[in-house]
Amino acid sequence: MNRLITNRGLPFFFNPKSSEVLMAKSYTKAQIRKITRRFGLIPLKSSLVSSLYRKNAVIKVKTKKETYALKPFSRTKMVRSNTIQQMERAASHIRLLKKRKYTYMPAWLPTHSGKLWTLYQGTPFYVSQWIKGRGLETAEDFEKLGRALATLHATSTGLHQMDKGKSPPAIQQLRIWKNQDRLFQKKMTKTSRHDKTYRNWYNAHGEDCKRLSRRAWKDLQDASIIRLLRMEHRHPSLIHSDITTPNVIISDDGHLKIIDWDRVKIGSAYADLAKALMNTTQFNPEFVQSLLKGYQKRKPLSRTERKIVTALYKLPREAWHASRHPNRSRDREILDNWDQSWPLRLQIIHILQEWAHV
Repeated sequence: MNRLITNRGLPFFFNPKSSEVLMAKSYTKAQIRKITRRFGLIPLKSSLVSSLYRKNAVIKVKTKKETYALKPFSRTKMVRSNTIQQMERAASHIRLLKKRKYTYMPAWLPTHSGKLWTLYQGTPFYVSQWIKGRGLETAEDFEKLGRALATLHATSTGLHQMDKGKSPPAIQQLRIWKNQDRLFQKKMTKTSRHDKTYRNWYNAHGEDCKRLSRRAWKDLQDASIIRLLRMEHRHPSLIHSDITTPNVIISDDGHLKIIDWDRVKIGSAYADLAKALMNTTQFNPEFVQSLLKGYQKRKPLSRTERKIVTALYKLPREAWHASRHPNRSRDREILDNWDQSWPLRLQIIHILQEWAHV
């Protein structure tokens, strides 16, 4: 796996912008053996691997033939369903992707009963191939990521239309983000009164964030955009929901693989693409253009669709997130890096606006 370093004997993913790791449950070798045997595996060696935000997020299992990732399923707290229901839904989407021969994810192993997951002590677990490789580094890598995302988002044929009583995925996402925008403004105003660091940041960049949000919300009120967003009822897409740098690996044989599929769901392809652009390209114009080039080779976007993605990219979601937990070191680091990233963000927005009007 890429980006592994050692900390007290345990490997974990390292992000130079944030070294904070959240505590999680540990597992004994006996427990690991018991779980993996349900998938037909006999482990020779196992080790606990942590992600950026969770300690012991994945268990690396070596067998005689191959190495696998044993993962406790991570529940999404924002969804009104329990862990088992979310696991079952994710597994159904994985089965669909497998049926459609989607090649950009590690293969999931079935249990003896044919299920793609098992329940152990109240926690769902699944097993997939362990992907050894490196992170995104070149323009070609990002073009591959664009193709992988477009192929995923095009895997909508055969999905049932969403319930008529529900709002389209993009409309639901916009409601969540609008609420986060309102909370950000309230939180920053309150926090800056007694926190000098936040006050200085807010005085320097608060108006910039508000201005970006206003421009984005205004763009999204365009009649043609609203009409297109509402049409997602008819053409639902599968989305990964968490395309970030640690979740994309270029394998040793040169293939791109997306990992950590816990949040796969039917959702807005536009929001998924905008988030991927923000979370992986490091404000690098070449990477942004390459990702979009790869995407449109598989799934061409109309001018209105390009306008949607551009408007969603403008939203300063990192600032919204950082304001929720003022005392967490990684959130303060987000704000500390804002001075450096702000000119780059504006440069990318300019590039996207030109792209949207081609």
